[in-house]
Order: sequence, then structure tokens, then C-alpha cells
Amino acid sequence: MPVALGVSCLVALAMCAVPLLGIHGIESALLLGVVQPPLCAYACASLTRRYLAETPVPRSLTALFNRTIGFAGALWLVPVLVLWLDSLRIRNCNPLEGFASMLLGPLFGIALASLVGTGLGLRWPRVRGLPLLAAGVPIATELHAIYGLYNGPSIYAYGHFFGFFPGTLYDEGVTFTHSFLWLRVATAVWVIACSLAIVSCAEPATLALRLRPLRDRAGRRLLQLLTLTCLAAGLYAESQSDTLGWTSSTARVRNALGGALTSRRCHIYFPREWAERDRKRLAQDCDFRVHQAEAWLQLEHPRPIDVYLFRSPAEKYALMGAEGTNLAKPWRSEVYISSAGWPNPVLGHELVHAVAQGTGRGPFAIAGRWGGLWPNPALIEGVAMAAAFQPSGGLTLHEWAHAMLELGMVPPLSQLFGPGFLGQQERLAYTLSGSLLRFVHERWGAAAVRATYRSGDLAQGVGVPLSEIDAAWRAALRAQPLAASARDLARVRFSGSGVLSALCPRVLAKLRDGLRTDISAGDDAKARLSCGQILTIDPQDAATRATLASLYTRQGDDAAANLELERLLREHAPAPYRLSVRQAIADQALRVGRYPAALAQYETLLAEPNDDDQKRALQVKALACRAATSGGATGVRQARILHELLVGDAGQRTDPATAVHLARELSDLRADGLGAYLEGRQLFFQARFRYAAELFMQARQRGLPTSELELETVRIEAISRLAEGEQLEAAAELFQTWKSRGSLAQRAEADDYLARIAYLSQQRP
Repeated sequence: MPVALGVSCLVALAMCAVPLLGIHGIESALLLGVVQPPLCAYACASLTRRYLAETPVPRSLTALFNRTIGFAGALWLVPVLVLWLDSLRIRNCNPLEGFASMLLGPLFGIALASLVGTGLGLRWPRVRGLPLLAAGVPIATELHAIYGLYNGPSIYAYGHFFGFFPGTLYDEGVTFTHSFLWLRVATAVWVIACSLAIVSCAEPATLALRLRPLRDRAGRRLLQLLTLTCLAAGLYAESQSDTLGWTSSTARVRNALGGALTSRRCHIYFPREWAERDRKRLAQDCDFRVHQAEAWLQLEHPRPIDVYLFRSPAEKYALMGAEGTNLAKPWRSEVYISSAGWPNPVLGHELVHAVAQGTGRGPFAIAGRWGGLWPNPALIEGVAMAAAFQPSGGLTLHEWAHAMLELGMVPPLSQLFGPGFLGQQERLAYTLSGSLLRFVHERWGAAAVRATYRSGDLAQGVGVPLSEIDAAWRAALRAQPLAASARDLARVRFSGSGVLSALCPRVLAKLRDGLRTDISAGDDAKARLSCGQILTIDPQDAATRATLASLYTRQGDDAAANLELERLLREHAPAPYRLSVRQAIADQALRVGRYPAALAQYETLLAEPNDDDQKRALQVKALACRAATSGGATGVRQARILHELLVGDAGQRTDPATAVHLARELSDLRADGLGAYLEGRQLFFQARFRYAAELFMQARQRGLPTSELELETVRIEAISRLAEGEQLEAAAELFQTWKSRGSLAQRAEADDYLARIAYLSQQRP
């Protein structure tokens, strides 16, 4: 069947245009698994009919299998060879796993499809449109999988023909799952069942299939018994699909979480072990975020939103398929997020997706063309980013976008608001689309945002040509002030490629996860090996090179650390990476008691551009060095305490209980409130807000050693008092103080908290 082979080859050639798809891997296997089995079933049904029409009686089942299975093998092999040749151009960092994807993915699907096509051709050779009917079998399973995604909580799908759809593209850690391997065991059972059915039911001379039992030969009766056994095993496996992880259900997810409550605007499902105070905060948080999204979009969501809050990304992945990504299903008014403290940093973003379904289109209630069937991810994510508008990394969306504009990192809107969205670095694409939609709201109002979302087209929704929107947005960004550190921070935050265009993104994701584990475990030797593996694949990875230099420093190899630092300087790596190495050198000097040298380094670093968190940490480390150099034994003890609290040994931070003990000892050694502040932070991150608030107030009363620490104490005390829910007026006063002294991003964050206080005040009985 030359047409089927040609189509398969063309698909493989088209895949070569996308680096992620142009090599053997999970994604390329999935695409071939969708395309090839219907082609194979169609072709094998046609080959079977042709064989029966051309071959006189008696016919040979072996000869027929040689044709159909031979064609199926060629259909699988052609694109596999095309992608293998392309891997000579695009590096495949894990060829064995990639080839395994080709085996476990399309090969199994093609094998089953060839038997389906052959069996249908033998059973109904004279039925018109039989090849289309055969092709419809794998297509029907694909449609059933899509229905499962639409009508259930999962975003993954398993199918005997197409293989494994892992869900969101942005989860770079996607790999083979145990569920997928069990699926292929079951697929093998179905392949055996189909083979035995054909062999045991085919008439010896005509090859016509007889579905009633054959009584003439004991051997055939045994084959039919084996066929029934395999069919029963296959059907039993299908009935256990939830248990095997091939499917998931709302009941399964809710049962695993265990906790449930209903607030004014949300049905919330959460870990059953959560304390009552945490449940109350979650309910208030959800109600406020729904109200906020409705006010921004000027839409009213008609019913409560179902919110699923998982214990960890791993649990979320096991139950519905998304690990590193939080998401919403707007058409189901559902949100799926991982627990991340209070207030949850992504809840507002995901709830906007659910509320925006009121102006979305099509069965998925989202922004896109063709009635929402062709999604526009820039509009979908951009509206959520714009409506939530929560500062991150110390800057607002507009500040980040302004910094990228200054660095020449902003692509034309035609690339951003189209298929090119997925080719951009994830944070860059989300941030720019969010800034632009926020600007549209500020300039043309909520109606323009809703019209844009509904039409799936920015120019049509606003009623202004795209070039004019682009020019006005860029001019508005340039008119805003920009922090001195913003450009360097943006170069770090938005460097890299999108997952579709990156080199070996899955392998690098695994290696980076392993590196984080090595560092957390204090295994410096293994961490150095992990750094080497990453840099072998991506020598331009400045973050990993900076980590490697820091590891050398911690092991006392200053010469090797300086070589890595010199390379970062030669390659013009962003300043934060270079500064992180210099800070590691200073931390090592603090660790071994070379306080004057460490102090000189910290003071130099404080003169460089730093974000707020980094600046405060450097200030405290500098305080430790000054205390040690001028305070005698008491000062040295302060330095050791601060070193253990801020740096730790072998990269391992001190556990919370020990940290509280050390902070309390520091309070006895210092007259100011630094010890109380550090103790309060430990309690704050353990969600013990009442105790934390009192310690922060005590720290303010005793005074903080720097204005930055004083301002941060005001902020974190305000959040603690708000979290308790009983001191809203006191919290509002503190947020106003913080807002009057803070940066643009801090003012935006303060406004968000003040809006929350206003909402909670209105809800009081």
C-alpha cells in the first residue's frame, strides 16, 4: 500500500521540523501511534480482500500473514529510519529510551491494527467500505480517549493503538510509567488473542472465519479455548483500568484526597489530615480569588468551582497526570493544584481559567479559532496571568516585560499569539502574554479582553490592528520605571528554549532533578558528576556551571572554582550567576572562619544588583562577619549561629526545630530583633501564624539592623495577622505601611492583600 507508506513517511519528515519530534522519543512515538494504526488497519483489510480475490482455493494463511505483517513492519520501519537519520542532525541524548518508545509505542499499535484489519477482511471480505471500517477501530479508541480527557479529571490517556499520551507538554520530566508497561502487557494479550482467533477460526481452504466452534479437530478447539482465555484476560484488564492507572475518575481522586468542604463559591477537595484552621483559610482564599477573577473580567460564574488540592506534585501526577504543572478544566469548572502554603500562589491563576469559560467558545470553553477547537494558548494563559497579576521574583509582569523589551527578547506578537507560543521559553511566553492582556484591560477595558477571548483573535477583539496594539504596549512599557537589577534578573529568568525547540529537554530535566537531590543530600561528589553530565549536553548552561563552581568552592578547590568563574565571565553569563559563585566563595570563607575576607566579599556583592530576598540574606551574612570580627567570643558565636541558619553545612539547611532554638539563642546575644525575626520566619513557614505574628511584632519593637529587614518584617507580620483572620484592621494598617515604603511590585502585592481584607470584611456576619 504505497499511499499508506507515503503518508507515514511524510508525517515523519514533517516531524523533523520540530526538534522534540524529530528524534525517537515519547512525543514522536505518540504522534506516530495516532497516525499509523488507522493506516495499517485500512491497508491490511485491503490487502486481505485483494489476496482473497486473487488467490484460488486452497489459500494459505501463512502467505496472507506474510503480506499483512510484512506491510505492517515496513510501515513501522520507514518513519523509524527517517527519525534515526534526523538524529544525526539533532542530538538524541537517550537513544535507547527513544528506540524503546518506538517499540512500545507505534510498533504495538501497528501489530494490533494489522491483525484487526486482517481479521475483518477475512470475516466480511465483500462488505463495502470494509477498509474504512477497519481504520475506524483504532480511530474509535482515540476518540474514546479524548472523551475520557474531556469527561474526567485526568489529562493523560492510554490506548492499545496510540500508546501513551502524557498530558501537558510543559512537564519536562515525562517518562515511561509502570501503567504504560502494564498497558503493553495487555496489548500483547490482545495481539495473541487476535492471532489465535484468526488461526483457530479460519477455514483451512477458504480462510473464511467461522465464529461458531469447530468440532473437527481437537487442536483447533484448544486454540479456541486459549483464545477465549486471552479475551477474558484482556477484558479483565480493561475492567481494572483505574487500578492499573490507565484511567482515572473523579471518585478515585476524591477518595485519595479524603477531605471535602463547600464554601460560598467553591467545592474543595483536599488532604483529609488538614487541620480546621487550614481548611478555613483555603475556603476563604478560594472565595476571594473567584470574586477577584469575576470583578476583573466583569463576568459572573454561575456555579461553584471544584478545586482539587493535592499533597504533592507526585500525588497529582499519579491521580490525574500533571506533575510540575497546575491546571484547570474550564468546561468542567475544575481546578487541580498542588499544596504550596497559604495563600496558594497559583490558585488565583487557575481559577481565572474556570471563570473565563463564561466567555470561551466550543466544547472546551476556551479562547481559540474554529469555535474553540483550535486553542490559542497565549490568550488562555495570558488572561489568567493578567487577571491574577501577582508579582513574582520581585517584579510585576509589566516590569519583567519591560526588561525583556530592553534586552531584545520580545518576539513579534504574530509569533507569540499563534502556534509559536509553545516554541517560546515557558516563563517568557506566559509573562509577555500576561503583560499584554493586562495592558489591553488597562487601555480598552474588560469588554475588550472578553471579546478577544471569545473571538480567539487579539486584533478582532480589541478592534485595533495588531501592529498598533503592539506599538502602544511597547510604548507603555518603556514609560514605566525599571529597577536596576531587572535586566540581569530577566536574562536569568527567561533564558533557555521552549520544550518543543530545546535540545534533550526530557533528559536534562531528569539530570537537573537529580542534581537538586544530590545537593539536598549534601553529596557534593555526585553533584559534580551530575553537573558534568548536564554541561556535556548543554555547555552554555550558566546555572549549572555556577553550581559546579560553588561545589568546587565548598570542597576547598578555589582554583577550579575560579576557572569556572572565569569561563562565566568570558561567556558573558548573566550577572546573577557570576554573583552566585562569588557568594559561594564568601560563604566558604564564613564557614571556615575567615571573617574579614568573607565580609569584604559580602560588602562587594551588596553593591551589585540583587533581588530583595538576596539582598536581605547578604546583609545578615555581613552582620555575622562584623560581629565575629569585633565582638569577641560572643560575636563569633553569633556568626556561627547565622552561618548555620543561612548557609548550613554541605548545602543542607538546618531543620525547623533546631533553627528555632538557634534563633532564640541569637535573641539572647543581640539587642536588636534579628533573632526574633528569624525565629518568626521558621514558625511562619510552618503555618503557625499566631506565634509568628507576635515574634515579628517583638522584632519591630526591638528594631531591625537594616531598613530592608524592617520592611520585610512589616510585610510578613501583616500576612501572619491576616492568616489568623481575627486582626484584619491591624493587618490592613501594616500593609498600608509596607505599601507606602515598597517598590512597584511590593505595592502591587500590598494592594492584592488589601483587596482580600476588604472582601473578608464584607463577608463578616
